[in-house]
Amino acid sequence: MAKINSVTVAASTYGTLPRVNNWIQSVWNNLEAEIVPKVLVVDDGTPNIDAVKKRAEYCRKFNVQFLHNETNLGIPATWNRIFREAQTDLVVCFNDDIRILTPGWLSRLIYVFEHNENIGGVGLPLINEPGFKYDDPRWDQPPGRVGAATGCDFAMRPDVLFKIENPDGSKGFYSALKAFHEECIAGFKLAELGYDSFMLPWPPCHHQGGATFQANPELVWMKPDSYVPMEDFLRYIRALPWYVPQYEEQYSQGIVDRMSFSRAMMAKIWGILDMEPMQEIPGEGIVNIWSEPQRWIHYKVVTPRPKRPFRWLDREGKEKEENL
Repeated sequence: MAKINSVTVAASTYGTLPRVNNWIQSVWNNLEAEIVPKVLVVDDGTPNIDAVKKRAEYCRKFNVQFLHNETNLGIPATWNRIFREAQTDLVVCFNDDIRILTPGWLSRLIYVFEHNENIGGVGLPLINEPGFKYDDPRWDQPPGRVGAATGCDFAMRPDVLFKIENPDGSKGFYSALKAFHEECIAGFKLAELGYDSFMLPWPPCHHQGGATFQANPELVWMKPDSYVPMEDFLRYIRALPWYVPQYEEQYSQGIVDRMSFSRAMMAKIWGILDMEPMQEIPGEGIVNIWSEPQRWIHYKVVTPRPKRPFRWLDREGKEKEENL
């Protein structure tokens, strides 16, 4: 356990302007006076240069560091840039479609890392409805130990993140994915290294899930990485229940949808593509592990880990401890 002396709060963004602007305001409006983080925005290759300039001006106006990827590198590569540029003890990473709703989020994240050893990622709960009730009993539940904290609002130490080694020899988030499941792969890899990830019960953030991809459909597609040959990917995707025949036109041109290909890459890392799809998971029954590789990986990597004492601050700011 080590004291957190510095924090970066960051978001990656792409395309239209309002999303990250609103995120910035929700950060500044919900800070506690004694904690002043560095705030960072990285534009992941928005092609509209006028929009990029306006975004940079907005960031300067509100004391936010702004960086711009010359081309779209994808979510995990942009996260890696954030964690390298941060130069702080802790990074809290958000999607640009997150809205922080109430103070207390940052102090609770910092508390976890200062009072627990071997922590991987820590996430905040999400709501998708426009409003939420402060007296909802769900906010008083204990934290949950998970395979990976949510990818849209999580905290992690950079020195821990870059202990992860990927199939291509890179460190940190697996940038060959471009989008989807990067947080799952990182969380499972950290579990193999002895780091546990958790979700806190309070405070929640509002999440407009999928906003970036809805507004920018070009981000759905990518050139496949050589880690999964195209013939293996097609054998895999055509066997899934959500296979989309209309995508065959893109596949024939050597282009794949990011979500499906990322799932195939995650399945290959843990040898699932060489297994029969239907496998039994104790307590869950027969599971199609090609469709849901994360369930098999969780069973093999996370479930065997013993419970451990975990300390956190509850909704009232009181210290709590429980074996989780």
